[in-house]
Amino acid sequence: MITLSQSSNYLKFNHLKMHMLLRKSVNKRRGRGASPFLLLKNHYTAILISLLLICSLWYGRIPLASAQSPMCGFNPARLSESADGAFLETNSFAADNALPLQAIFCDQWDGPFNPKGTNRLDTFWKVDSGLIYRGWRFSGFYRGELYLKTNQDTLQILHTINLKQNLAVGKEFAIDLQTTGFSAGGFEIAKGIKLNNIINGLSIGFTARYLSGEKIQEGTIKGELTPTGPKSYDFALLIDYIYDKNLLYTRRDTITGSGNGYSFDLGLLYAFGQTWEAEVLLRDIGGRILWKDIPYTTAEAISNVIEYDDDGYQIYRPTICGYESYKDFTQKIPMKTDIIFSYRKGPFTLIPLVNFMKSRPLYWMNLYYTAANGLSFYTGYNINYRAFSLGASYKKVLLGISASSINLNRAAALGVKLSARYEW
Repeated sequence: MITLSQSSNYLKFNHLKMHMLLRKSVNKRRGRGASPFLLLKNHYTAILISLLLICSLWYGRIPLASAQSPMCGFNPARLSESADGAFLETNSFAADNALPLQAIFCDQWDGPFNPKGTNRLDTFWKVDSGLIYRGWRFSGFYRGELYLKTNQDTLQILHTINLKQNLAVGKEFAIDLQTTGFSAGGFEIAKGIKLNNIINGLSIGFTARYLSGEKIQEGTIKGELTPTGPKSYDFALLIDYIYDKNLLYTRRDTITGSGNGYSFDLGLLYAFGQTWEAEVLLRDIGGRILWKDIPYTTAEAISNVIEYDDDGYQIYRPTICGYESYKDFTQKIPMKTDIIFSYRKGPFTLIPLVNFMKSRPLYWMNLYYTAANGLSFYTGYNINYRAFSLGASYKKVLLGISASSINLNRAAALGVKLSARYEW
């Protein structure tokens, strides 16, 4: 519940639970999901799968698609040798280095828990479709990404509170949670060019894209929490939060702002004969989304009212004072880099690669086997999240999945890659 003082922008927030304040930046309670844009809506998924099935049935000659990792982007340098045609692709990947994804997305915290000094959640998804014509690629897309970083104290106290375990009385927990993310639709134009006149086997490509921002979650929560008993605690927090929808509390009559943005890609591809290939892709170079009249909150939360639930755990009704309004905001899109090598020997292809996300390396190792009649299989492994990948392609349709555990309830990493293409 929100009560306003005489100044319309000065706030007092009551009836806000401490654990909801910390967690709702990535999770709505009671199974509502992490963020309204973290996962693709059901109707988008249904349309996508239907189109892929239609492609695979209609076009009998659909060749091998490039799988790589579910976090790789499209390298426009490959357009220098691409046949004309139409395509449909989707990538998605979510991973946490400390606990299963079900804790974040489904509010189920009873799985494995391995907190570290710095704990991260990485999510990325993109659906795009379009045409390739004479080395040009024209496509429309819907994409999003969300990154969450917490320290060990924050994750430890969240885990303890949600499992209703006894708190460490007297210990001071330093709260530090940071999140940045967006979702956007848009279109992009890419061109690939051969540079054989400079170096034989070298190609270069460029991509320019426009983004129409739809959703944003960007902010920090910092402060201290001190347990005063096995089931109670005091806290003081500072909140700096920009959003399309407020996930910390219900803000009445919120008007969602709008965003327009851009980013660029630069790709290089070098083929060493028929055996070796190396490529580098710089993604979202100079990426920005310029949000106009976007809601934001800057506030301080202090606990001073005590209440208990049916299990005897203390519920706080904190008073939070701060500033709530609208402003223009320029959001930086983190730059990504893909570095990929491949070595072919007979029916096998070995592909080690690195995805740099927010300057952090994610290491993958993939092995492909090409069978007869356009059928291929691949397997891979991500070192950072200990996730395995399995996939198969038939002619020009590919399906791949990634997971850190066969038991999805315990999986800390999940990914899907789908692609289909028709050439003429």
